[in-house]
Amino acid sequence: MTHISRRDFLKVAGVALASLASSPSAFSARRDDNRHPNIIILLCDALSPFHLSLYGYPRQTSPSIDAFASQSTVYHNHYSGGNYTTPATASMLTGMLPWKHRANTIMTRPELIPINPYSLLGTDYFRFAYSQNPWPDRLMGQYYQDIDQFLPPSAYSLLKKDFSSQIKNLFRNDRALADVALNGFMLLSQGESVPTGGAVFGQIHKSQNLNIVDSQKLKNYPQGAPEISNGGYDIIPYLNEMVFSGIYDDLRVMQNQEKPYFAYSHFYSPHFPYRPSQRYLKMFHDDGFAPPEKPSPSFSPNLPKSYIHSQRDMYDRVIAQVDNEMGKLIKKLEENGVLENSYLILTSDHGELFERGFIGHSSLYMYEPVTRIPLIIHAPGQKDRKDVFALTSNTDILPTLLNIAGKQTPPEIDGKILPELGGQPDKDRAVFSMYSVGNSAFMPLSQFAISMRKNNYKLIAYRGHSNVDREYELYDLESDPYELNDIAEKDATMMKKMRDEFLESLMQANKPFERA
Repeated sequence: MTHISRRDFLKVAGVALASLASSPSAFSARRDDNRHPNIIILLCDALSPFHLSLYGYPRQTSPSIDAFASQSTVYHNHYSGGNYTTPATASMLTGMLPWKHRANTIMTRPELIPINPYSLLGTDYFRFAYSQNPWPDRLMGQYYQDIDQFLPPSAYSLLKKDFSSQIKNLFRNDRALADVALNGFMLLSQGESVPTGGAVFGQIHKSQNLNIVDSQKLKNYPQGAPEISNGGYDIIPYLNEMVFSGIYDDLRVMQNQEKPYFAYSHFYSPHFPYRPSQRYLKMFHDDGFAPPEKPSPSFSPNLPKSYIHSQRDMYDRVIAQVDNEMGKLIKKLEENGVLENSYLILTSDHGELFERGFIGHSSLYMYEPVTRIPLIIHAPGQKDRKDVFALTSNTDILPTLLNIAGKQTPPEIDGKILPELGGQPDKDRAVFSMYSVGNSAFMPLSQFAISMRKNNYKLIAYRGHSNVDREYELYDLESDPYELNDIAEKDATMMKKMRDEFLESLMQANKPFERA
């Protein structure tokens, strides 16, 4: 029997559906109007709202997202639970803050694994999971039994063969652990001649990833294809046009099922390395844009300003390309009737920094461009724009999804139902973001950087790091949106109020981890 690949199947399926696709209501033909709506999450890794024209960025980086926002609900003060991928994504998927779920590197606490959208939505929904970034893929590996279609990071990529995924599929029930073991002990890291745990597997892996790219597809990428690095082991080259097209193909197949679906797609771009296609390489060149210079903290690597500015330009160009692909995807979904009965959620896991002598995310940096994230939600049939300025957290995504699906919210969840989607603004709410890589997942927090935003004020607290010259920073974001002036010593009254609330929250978070 001839083997038919997944991509070939999708092509055949696309032809079979072609006659349906010509009608605006094509993919809603089999839809039961009484069923719950579909829920689609499109997450772009490391996408900062401070670099989107939608949120006031001077450069026109996001015209397609701007257009999408004109018929959606736009959240202006939406924060991630973490400043890097794993805790940030875990906060969204569990509805819990990092100091509770403790997914600092890979996994949530074992007793909290059932609290995730795949398990809680249950078999009433067809459940789809795809992350280009290997870290959320490992995280979702804990939910494998409750995911109906689980694609590997290499799906839609330029790899001819993905040896890693083939091996990991042999250990489906322990997908996350198998991934860690495979990449940590068996495969060949960049620059190594012998892998940590086995020369045979390492050399097989190396040989199967030689000549993996069709050079014709790279003719418009003079700097090379964007690529995903799995901590230095697996390198997965991809093109955004292929990835977004592949997601659309899968969504249109899901649309023709009898039951609703939940689809989470985690795109790697605009994450580093910033490699746009030829069309975008000269965009924003010498446009006169000059962001304000900001003071560097004591832990800054103090990278040259010229390098930071050049990388910021490349990042903005990648955003413009991603925006274009996102626009084409949304247009096809709209034309084919998918949005008639679907919530479409566009967001990120964390932002990206090009300031204070630093590039990227993670580390001790808890400033606004890396902790605040975009959130734009289109409800079925929505025609007008709504703007929400209340403080929200990505822990709010899960309870909102459950509310849409008519499901109960578990008491362990920290998040709240989003305003305009069934929830109400909370003027007294504090939202938190956290970095705690060096802290044990099973001990009270003693080494961290945590930000707390409440009303117009933002507190940043540091603990357990010798390279930090202060314990707290405090900013009034209403009068100082760029966090230029630390008022921790100038406003003693507000400092005490914010610090006391933070310490009380920290004490409550640490209680479950304290030894008797």
